[in-house]
Amino acid sequence: MVYKLHYFEGLGARVEPARILLAYGKIPYEMVEIPFEKWPEVKSKYPNEKIPVLELDGKFVPQSIAIMRYFARKLHLLGKDDWEMAQADAFVYTIEDTITALMPDMLIRKIATGQKGEYEKEAAEKLRPFLERLEKHLKTTNGENLVGNHLTWADLCVADCWKRYGVVVPNLLDDFPAVRRFSDAVYALPGVKEYVAKRNLKTF
Repeated sequence: MVYKLHYFEGLGARVEPARILLAYGKIPYEMVEIPFEKWPEVKSKYPNEKIPVLELDGKFVPQSIAIMRYFARKLHLLGKDDWEMAQADAFVYTIEDTITALMPDMLIRKIATGQKGEYEKEAAEKLRPFLERLEKHLKTTNGENLVGNHLTWADLCVADCWKRYGVVVPNLLDDFPAVRRFSDAVYALPGVKEYVAKRNLKTF
């Protein structure tokens, strides 16, 4: 039984949190990377004709958050009770909100491929409201966890989101020290630390 993750080449905003969960849990998997130019030829084999997709024994599970939640459940990271689970879900869904905010012009991809300047500024402006809310929330907690006083999938997924945005949008986290400390702490976790040290951050 080998897990396979299908996505485009590079990092990928919608697949990387799942890879962070896999790294933390030390769960082995294979990455099936699809070149952009090949996508029209192969998309019909995937549910909803979209990726990422998780494959196990020839069966597919689509949707990034469904994939994340699958591994979070296996790692007992969903939360300790129904309330914590709902809170963690809400934080994870903010990742999709940030992607949606940047999608109209694919700002992050333009920045990552060398189209900087005005795109960096526009992306920072669109992301700032999310950071302001997260900074405020972290100041009401222990600063290390989004939900309760223990690690959940929300910590892993949200921290990864902001660490990657911070790479392609310079100085993004300068005004948000609590977010920076929180994200740095998550990236220092065993399994995660080793994974991010060897991955390619040049491609979003």
